Amino acid sequence: MIITFAGGHCFKLSSGDTTIAVNPPAAKSAYKVPKFGADLVLISIEAPDWNGDETASLGGKEPFVVRGPGAYEVGDIVVHGYASEGAMGKETSEWGNTVYTVEFDGMHVLLLGAISSNKLSQELRSDLSDVDIVFVPVGGETLDTKKAHELVVSLEPKLVIPYAVGGKDTELKEFIETEGAKGLKPVEKLTLRAKEVALMSGEIALLK
Repeated sequence: MIITFAGGHCFKLSSGDTTIAVNPPAAKSAYKVPKFGADLVLISIEAPDWNGDETASLGGKEPFVVRGPGAYEVGDIVVHGYASEGAMGKETSEWGNTVYTVEFDGMHVLLLGAISSNKLSQELRSDLSDVDIVFVPVGGETLDTKKAHELVVSLEPKLVIPYAVGGKDTELKEFIETEGAKGLKPVEKLTLRAKEVALMSGEIALLK
């Protein structure tokens, strides 16, 4: 799996000819991301900085778009969405945020979106098996440093990929220091194999 940061709060997960887009910004967002093609788009909240599925439609690809809780299968990708607390997005949904678990390329990925609480629902907790990779928001209206740390510790993931929310990265830097990764250098992309990730133990990666 290759993981890249597209801009805003958007990440791309790719394996072979298959690409998943996570929370691409819409055209009217302040975050400007070049359009790209994806097979699957996951939207955590209905807000312009997060819900631009049209950004991931290019080159004849019309992605399958997931916008909330439920179970989905797209090719070899298995997705489950769970309602969670979120300070943003409440205007258009009763839950505010959707957390997604994704089984892709032999790895179990947890995408927390714009979650604002470190308390996951019992349904999600009961369905979680080993978490290989977790994407965790830090700052803004999402998790502060303390809550993000506590949630990561409770999940015991093999790899943690944090991202800043709210336009500032102060709390993100604090979180990285709290995790014992002070001085961590951001990278352009991550190339991961399931057998390599299986040997990790709470490592932190920062994408730029």
